[in-house]
Amino acid sequence: MKKIKLVGLGLVASLSLAAPAVLAGVSGLDYTPAIVQAQEDGTVLKVAYLAAHGDRSFTSVAVLVKGDVIVDAYLDEYQYSEGYEGVPNSDASFGEAFPEGLVLASKKVNSEAYSASMAEKAGSTVAYDENLAAIEDSVKGKTFEEVEALIGELDALGEDGNVSDVVSGATLADASGYVGAILEAAKTGMEFPAAATEAADLEIKQVLAAPHGDKSFALVNVVLDGDVIVAASLDEFQFVEGDQWTGVPNSDAAFGENYPEGSTLVSKLVDSEGYSAMMSEIAGSTVSYYDNLQAVVASAVGKTTEEISATIEELNGLGEDGNVADVVSGATLADAAGYLQAILDAAAN
Repeated sequence: MKKIKLVGLGLVASLSLAAPAVLAGVSGLDYTPAIVQAQEDGTVLKVAYLAAHGDRSFTSVAVLVKGDVIVDAYLDEYQYSEGYEGVPNSDASFGEAFPEGLVLASKKVNSEAYSASMAEKAGSTVAYDENLAAIEDSVKGKTFEEVEALIGELDALGEDGNVSDVVSGATLADASGYVGAILEAAKTGMEFPAAATEAADLEIKQVLAAPHGDKSFALVNVVLDGDVIVAASLDEFQFVEGDQWTGVPNSDAAFGENYPEGSTLVSKLVDSEGYSAMMSEIAGSTVSYYDNLQAVVASAVGKTTEEISATIEELNGLGEDGNVADVVSGATLADAAGYLQAILDAAAN
């Protein structure tokens, strides 16, 4: 069973950002031959944020695809709850935006407590993380068309149908919504590069981290082949003021009712255009947030964990006046070492 892990890095530094990013991808990066080969094979890591289950949470979805085949998938949901372990920086500046008595929590991290609550309220007999694992397993190796057929089977069950007859080991009434979220992410999610590999049993690992200060938390996905990073993704979530933001799903519903007045919880990647413009005004950088994170990820993909550790040492040796782009091509983030460390921590999970 895949588990999620919380990682705290405790790195605090300035963030340099600038012009709006194009969410379809990154131009100008000098990809390695292994990444180019994977692109030719149609292998890519996709990430999306959706509302698979009601309006009190949002769903994060990571999908490794090769052409129109789903290699692996990873689901989690984030909800405000009482008495749960919060996401990183819940006890710092980020958590100051929470309603009194509540924390923003990963349901997978808190599966034991959340499952007990659901058992008491709805008589659930299968743990939350086991339910999601069953759904993730049900799509592995399937084409998009086969996943669409699976959704059709689930939808046809009706209120009295047994979900486990279609998805072995799952009992969630919204199983169709979760499978649909995986398919949507596989088709339209934000793309991150992968490296070519002959490995057959690839699995997405995920951690939550704090690679940049205490006002946000990061979601990190990694796919490994031995000690080589086959694919990775990074994103951060932060509260921002104003009404010009997309916000995470259900920001305009019950989930968003927990926000401080005038603020929105955003994915910095999804809202990269606005976030980069804001940070450009503050710090005067010339590289967008989206392009910066893509550059950091590209520098890790196809490398061994030992090689990434060496890159981190090189970045840490730059000093305040050093140029990050001399080590990580295309990146200007002062906390580049922290983001790479988050990838390493995910790999070790």
